[in-house]
Amino acid sequence: MRSIFKALFSTRRRSFAVGALALLAFAAPLAVSPTFAAKPTVSIEKVGDGSFRVYVDGELFAGYVPDAQGTPIVWPLRTPSGALATRGWPMLDEIDVDAQTDAAMKAIYQNAQIGERGGAKDHPHHRSVWFNHGAVKGGDFWALTDSKIRQTDVVSFENQADAAVLVTKNCWFNAKLGRDICEDLRQIRFGVLPSEQVGGKNVRYFDFSIRITALEDGVVFGDTKEGTFGVRLPSPTALTAKRSNPKWGGRILDDAGRKDGETWGKRSAWVDYSGPAARFLDGDELARELARGDKATDFPLTTIGVAVLNGQESWAFPSWRHVRDYGLFATNPFGQRDFEPKNADADGSKTLKRGETLRFEYRVLLHDGDLTAADLDAAFKAYSQSIKP
Repeated sequence: MRSIFKALFSTRRRSFAVGALALLAFAAPLAVSPTFAAKPTVSIEKVGDGSFRVYVDGELFAGYVPDAQGTPIVWPLRTPSGALATRGWPMLDEIDVDAQTDAAMKAIYQNAQIGERGGAKDHPHHRSVWFNHGAVKGGDFWALTDSKIRQTDVVSFENQADAAVLVTKNCWFNAKLGRDICEDLRQIRFGVLPSEQVGGKNVRYFDFSIRITALEDGVVFGDTKEGTFGVRLPSPTALTAKRSNPKWGGRILDDAGRKDGETWGKRSAWVDYSGPAARFLDGDELARELARGDKATDFPLTTIGVAVLNGQESWAFPSWRHVRDYGLFATNPFGQRDFEPKNADADGSKTLKRGETLRFEYRVLLHDGDLTAADLDAAFKAYSQSIKP
């Protein structure tokens, strides 16, 4: 596992533009490139072992790890100011930070360590950003079990005029059955939103588009809240974090104006989870903070946010939101019985025949400070217009 993370952040930078024609073979167009008023340079580079890193104007925006104990993840993930937008644990436990020779990446890891001082070490299967589900034909892909999603092919990765795009194929191995039961084709498109789409603010994004195809009859995606498109926020951002530190604790807002705990189990086109997180430090400021030791939980803060927009072409749009006060931020199209316990007819499960496909679309916004409901409404409208049926 450590070798994957080491390869992801090797010091040598290389440019690649592979498989442009393969994108044309993708089952259907997933997105139309947004128009940028001022175009930052967004680039993707392959590092090794199927891992990738994405840059905006030469600074790391995101990493992609194909196997984080049985599921692909996006990590690290940074806002425009450089702040870490997702929890660094448990990935940090698999990295020897002191041994890093790449100064820029070492600083990112050190900032991740600072941001998790006094943080929650729960739910080790919550790994930054991921897609899986807790009940697929009897296999649990959500928790750390022997049922795994493994990457089988990097279809393409390329630097476009306004975005960087990665396409991979992955198989879902059901450990109880001892075989692959479905496969997915996922496209992740990284970029920077035109400022006019979000009230003149600087917002990064990635579009996560996935098509899951059954390899046999009777592939049931079960009705459970344990799923599906997951994000784990930094520890200080969680609503409950204010219990341990009065300067910590964020807020949740959805498209219906619901806030905090009211958003759990509701169907919504967009949800934004924002609040305090560690401010990114470098140079002497970073050195001084490191010298204070691991028990110093009064590290410098900034305000960050993550919004998850659910694309209208997704199956079961708008999906239920399994968004928790402790920092889990999941979008779940299957868990109706848990989310609507008073509905006697509730059944969020979906059964696929061999060759049948489910499609899901998400846009994730990474921002500094707060976005207003008007900002998010406008961003969702622009996103909806970019997706083709």
